Amino acid sequence: MSVHSTVRAILRRPPSAWWRAARTVALAGVVEVGLRTMPVPRLARLLRVRLVLDGRPGQVTDVSGLRLTDRERADLDITWRVLRHRPFNGTCLRRALLGAHVLRRRDHAVRIGVQKIGGEVKAHAWVELDGVVLDPDGVESFKVLETRGRR
Repeated sequence: MSVHSTVRAILRRPPSAWWRAARTVALAGVVEVGLRTMPVPRLARLLRVRLVLDGRPGQVTDVSGLRLTDRERADLDITWRVLRHRPFNGTCLRRALLGAHVLRRRDHAVRIGVQKIGGEVKAHAWVELDGVVLDPDGVESFKVLETRGRR
């Protein structure tokens, strides 16, 4: 999608969506800088996002039963749309951190999992809301990262 068509698509939305998009662009910039300069747990605290590293993933079920407010749905939609465009890198970790920031007033969690396939380690991050995984694609094949107590 060209910049021109992106601008036209934004202008077709109500002005409240413009402000939400501008806020998301600014926050995405903060996340980008934060991921390059600080540990993820520190960035999560800065965003007021709960990063959970306890090894017990949420339930993978149909997310249509989750009750999101119209505002939450609109904010998540704008967030995903912003992250699809350059200069942003819409990887799962960025999506999870920004999505959890939208849902920060709810019982949310950001989890990070890893798996090893053919000698290659892959990672994935996702958001859980009220104990339900919002991104069920392949989450079951990832082992959730855990923190270990200091000895």
